[in-house]
Amino acid sequence: MKINFDEVDYKEMYKVGNVIKDCDDILFLVVESSSGGYALVNLTDNIVTATHETLKELADINEDEGDTLVNAEINVF
Repeated sequence: MKINFDEVDYKEMYKVGNVIKDCDDILFLVVESSSGGYALVNLTDNIVTATHETLKELADINEDEGDTLVNAEINVF
């Protein structure tokens, strides 16, 4: 995995497919649920957060000024 960190407005980070590093250095992937709504997948512990109806709601509950957008390239072999 190759990871680069970019500074972006934290409100713009919460989009499907984005990887976010929080202030505790944990990586999260923003996903759309198959049953509708949006959630975060903790890439360290493989845990999915509660699903929220909109990306705005997901961001409002989870955003932190210490969040960083990660430019991650994930290779699956």
